[in-house]
Amino acid sequence: MVPRQHVAPQNRVLRHRPHALMAVAAAIVGGWPIGSWAQNIDIYFPPGVYGYDQQLGVTVLTRAHPGYEAPGIRAGGFLISPSLNQSAFYNTNFNGTPNSATWGSTTAANVSAFSDWTRNSLGATLGVSHNQLFSFPNENYTDWNVGIAGGYTIDENQLRAAFYHNSYHQLGTTLGLVQSTTPVAGQTDTADLNYTFTFGRLNVTPDISVSSYRYGTATVANGLTQNLNFLNRNVLAGGVANRYSLNDEGGIVVVARAITSQYTNPQRGQPSNNSNSFLLLGGIDYQSKSVWRYRLLIGVEVREFQSPTFPTRTAPIAEGQLIWQPTELTTVTGSLSRLIEDPQSAGTNGYVLTTARAAVDHELRRDVILHASLGVQYAQFLQSGAQSNFTADIGAAWLINRNMRLSASYVFTKQIGSSGTTTINPASVTSAAFSQNVVALALHLAI
Repeated sequence: MVPRQHVAPQNRVLRHRPHALMAVAAAIVGGWPIGSWAQNIDIYFPPGVYGYDQQLGVTVLTRAHPGYEAPGIRAGGFLISPSLNQSAFYNTNFNGTPNSATWGSTTAANVSAFSDWTRNSLGATLGVSHNQLFSFPNENYTDWNVGIAGGYTIDENQLRAAFYHNSYHQLGTTLGLVQSTTPVAGQTDTADLNYTFTFGRLNVTPDISVSSYRYGTATVANGLTQNLNFLNRNVLAGGVANRYSLNDEGGIVVVARAITSQYTNPQRGQPSNNSNSFLLLGGIDYQSKSVWRYRLLIGVEVREFQSPTFPTRTAPIAEGQLIWQPTELTTVTGSLSRLIEDPQSAGTNGYVLTTARAAVDHELRRDVILHASLGVQYAQFLQSGAQSNFTADIGAAWLINRNMRLSASYVFTKQIGSSGTTTINPASVTSAAFSQNVVALALHLAI
């Protein structure tokens, strides 16, 4: 997979075993920068069951492909799925700075095990990836993650608990991050608990999560290092999602959620970034087996800071997805989100992140999947300054057999603007304007 601009997920929860083509799609679009959200949309729209035929309502990426699906290894009531990915890539501007072109490779391995019990559930996953940069061997880095999740059935639904650890690196080209000529190490630990109560057509899902975020050092101008541990924080989030089913296909969703962020190593002489947030979202979820499917939540988030230096911020927020399936072989997907993010660099106390993306997936043949997408991210810092990130990518995946897949991709990224700052810490301004082209070839092996 192409090394991506990685931002730590705020509330990642282990889910069921992903469809094989979803892994291929990740390899195709690996250059898209991922944003975080403390209010993971998967909580409000639990993943459905993947389809097994050509009917409308089954997308190109979720449709089963008999003869091209890795069977996995059966061990009692568990299905174990090992996989290995090897890719080679060329990045014209790896660090977003002059003379940072490089060839490289990524070796990634993953093993997951999920139960197929009739009432309860248990699953675990372990993954590791090593990224080697041929022109900058001192910047090679290794990421790894481990997660476990389970559910115990009470009445009609499962009480679900999950824990996820992610040790990762953010590239210096990450939106909102201080510009660094070396990857910045980070670590996230998240525990989550939720249960759905059913009252006829009404489902009420309370959840609570605890997360820990830890950061390493960044190499800034003139080779100097900046310790980013002032971004270290603990986050407690809780809320309730309510869904009222209008029919078998659509429902009304209302979400209320509160988040508190406590920073453990504040900068000396700088105002605290500790904050409390409350958000309220409402909208509709329509997931039918028709040509159109959509979900849209709109609402408002209020963030109050402990320090009087930072005023209370109120911002409209949204999260939505639109799927158009003109034929059983083509899926067009659009997504939109707007939210308040925690800070990723000194001198800021967060930013409002707006993300929009449109993608097309087409099954050219039963064993050939084509992909193209356009995306934009806009970060408006709560003090001053803004950054914009534009991305376009194309790719193709060849399903050779049930154990082997080959994918190729091209990703173009253009980022403009500079990071936000305050009069308290004006030295934190960093130029983040760059253009980047990445071509990659990846081989996916699975049992």
